[in-house]
Amino acid sequence: MGKIFGTFGARGVYPEEINEEFAYRMGRAFGSFLGGEGLVVAGRDTRRSGQALLNAAIAGLVSSGIDVVNFGIVPTPLVQFGARKLKASGGLVVTASHNPPQYNGIKLLEGNGMGLSREKERIVEEIFLEGKFGNRSWKSAGRVFGFDVKVEYFRAVMERVNAEVMRGSGLTVLVDEGEGAGSFVLPELLETLGIKVISINSHGSGFFSARNPEPNEENLRDLQKIVGALKPDLTVAQDGDADRAVFLKNSGEIVQGDKTFALVAKFELEKKRGPIVTTVATSDVLDDIAREFGVEVYRTKVGDLVVTGKLLEIGGVVGGEENGGVIFPDLVLGRDGIFTTVRILEAMAERRRAFEELLDELPKTYQLKRKIRVEGDRKRLVEEFARKMEERGFEVDRTDGAKVRFKDGWVLVRASGTEPIIRIFSESRVEGKEKEYNDLAISFLEGRS
Repeated sequence: MGKIFGTFGARGVYPEEINEEFAYRMGRAFGSFLGGEGLVVAGRDTRRSGQALLNAAIAGLVSSGIDVVNFGIVPTPLVQFGARKLKASGGLVVTASHNPPQYNGIKLLEGNGMGLSREKERIVEEIFLEGKFGNRSWKSAGRVFGFDVKVEYFRAVMERVNAEVMRGSGLTVLVDEGEGAGSFVLPELLETLGIKVISINSHGSGFFSARNPEPNEENLRDLQKIVGALKPDLTVAQDGDADRAVFLKNSGEIVQGDKTFALVAKFELEKKRGPIVTTVATSDVLDDIAREFGVEVYRTKVGDLVVTGKLLEIGGVVGGEENGGVIFPDLVLGRDGIFTTVRILEAMAERRRAFEELLDELPKTYQLKRKIRVEGDRKRLVEEFARKMEERGFEVDRTDGAKVRFKDGWVLVRASGTEPIIRIFSESRVEGKEKEYNDLAISFLEGRS
């Protein structure tokens, strides 16, 4: 990890770590990296600090000679879509995604909308830290334009779905946008498709007073109660910048992300055959689906940038992660929680099946995801675990951490790059074995840490 950039972009608490000066310098560094010419698309989520940071970042870009198209408040997937649509030189998004409201950050994009590569981030970081900004005269300062990217995104979605069958489906969706950027896109898009929408927390105030942006068990307790009372055909919750979507059953149970990804992947492959890309942390259900359609699964390190890069490399049809982030490379080169929701509704409408019925059609597996706090050299500990399991005759995949294969399942042990924790994910086709495999890994880690 660099001094500034994390898994995808830079994040920190406003204004102590991320502030207007930081945003201005980042805009100027990115503009200098681009050679002081070209077009950059920019947008932000709903955070209260977002307007000031976006203004500062745009000032940095313009001062370096870059023309900027300001999309305003839009989900990250729409900025990524807009970059490719407008044939931009790059993109910039002011967002902290799922982090609490006091955080903010900046994501930089390639001209095709994909997140900036690690090597390019390193160069931008060097320019930022050393102040190696390009010198421009007042005559060569950039300009700022507006553009309603939502209109173009809606048009692109309509071209990719069976809008007629969706309009005649009579489906009702409960949408919890958590006051994020999706508030201004998903409810309207679904209504355009003839879906009845019950919308909560969709005012986009940026205070996140109803719940924190991360759509997890702790933050969705109120939504779980509402689901039980209303029993809609589908319930979806999004994070702050709407690049992910989390779905709930009518019982209030949150559906695991790799299950919804598997459902979407199956529907995509029915429309077009081709390889799937996912990470080593994602369920084996994806392999089952790939075999059903006679296609290959490519597994990468964790991170949507890695998955997206592999999709481009091999010409994959769909990609995703266990957290529910799904990538549709022909639409957006990054996770898109908006189109994920649309695709699931389309599958329900075309097949005339309930959401839970579609989930029940997937192969059954059992999963357990835990984490433990570990100080010191976490990667060394993970490697020791890998060697120990190899000595016992087990196959170990070191693509990202240590993934140990058993006859009917696996356990993955990964050291966090940002927190003093080690994550332990396990899966089995035999109920109870997933806990046995998880306990095995934790027993070793706690005994040696």
